[in-house]
Amino acid sequence: MGDLYVELQEHHFELQPDNPRYQVARERWLEIASAAVGDSDDEVLVAQDESAVVGFSRLRYEEKPWGLACQVETLVVSSSCRGRGIGTQLLEASEEAAARRGARGMRVEVVTENDGGRDFYEKRGYRALAMRYGKPVEGSGPSLPL
Repeated sequence: MGDLYVELQEHHFELQPDNPRYQVARERWLEIASAAVGDSDDEVLVAQDESAVVGFSRLRYEEKPWGLACQVETLVVSSSCRGRGIGTQLLEASEEAAARRGARGMRVEVVTENDGGRDFYEKRGYRALAMRYGKPVEGSGPSLPL
């Protein structure tokens, strides 16, 4: 799954080349991705084509005042497999997993410049609810990814 994380990083770097979040070295990105996938607080759903992993979604749950929320932290499908409905199947499986856990809502963040990503979620009933802002912290050593 690390290769899919790197593919996602490269895609986001193309969209936001000035964002320090996507200027991380491949080895460090793989290290971060491995830790994220192994996080016991997250749920990971995998799509396979024969024996190869071709996509996955990573879900995180958070208790809110109105009930349990499910955040789609990552949903990625290999570029060689896009357009085959794998992303839709992963999203539907993610929603089913969230429902089994008792979640009352789903959330996902999409990079502002990712028109394809926004279209994907909007066609599946998601709508924009908020705008997320980010800024590196100055004066505390090297800027950390947003």
